[in-house]
Amino acid sequence: MLFLAVFCGFLAENQREHMVEHAREIKFATSLFEDLKKDTADFNNDIPFWEAVLKRIDTLRIEIEKPAASRNILLLYTKAGRMRDYNNFEYHDRTIEQLKNAGNFRLIRKAIIADSLIDYDAQIKSELRDQEMQANVIFQTLNFLQDKLFNTKYFYLTDKKSANLLDSVFRLDPLTFNVPSGKENDLFEYYNHLQFYRLMNRYRLGNSKNLLGKAINLMELLKKEYNIN
Repeated sequence: MLFLAVFCGFLAENQREHMVEHAREIKFATSLFEDLKKDTADFNNDIPFWEAVLKRIDTLRIEIEKPAASRNILLLYTKAGRMRDYNNFEYHDRTIEQLKNAGNFRLIRKAIIADSLIDYDAQIKSELRDQEMQANVIFQTLNFLQDKLFNTKYFYLTDKKSANLLDSVFRLDPLTFNVPSGKENDLFEYYNHLQFYRLMNRYRLGNSKNLLGKAINLMELLKKEYNIN
């Protein structure tokens, strides 16, 4: 009888621990889902932003390739002004860090989910962050060169909302927007850095699109496994 009581107590305790761990698993899964939802929102903001940057770079390089007298100075100035814009992906890794630091990855019993999370996390913290860091270095150089090439006084008017006001300023004083004479070497250097910046951001854009797909796939797996709405 004593043995049976001890055995039943052991089974009850084991069942209780199983229930507690399952509740924690569901809590982590729900938190992961919310983090991934925020990640997808940020990717959906970043991707069109960097697609617009690549188009802007193409426009700038086309204008720079033209003879000085044939350049659309206002277009060149406007696109250069918008090159001040910058954006980095905001990674919502709170739950993944909790899983890693507390040794709780074992709670995610579905191997495909755990493995996919580890791969997703590694790709962001290695490839994407490295691409962002390299692009940021080029971004700083581009801004330094722009300060040598353009009178940045009206850069704040180069957004779409201020286009009419910028046009008015240009009609009053078009020479303010010219690239100073004798700056063709700096302009050529700027042109080359734009190409490098384009290359790095094309890689970053492709990586972001790939990660967005992985985040969506992870959300679908979590919804299916844990009945998350």
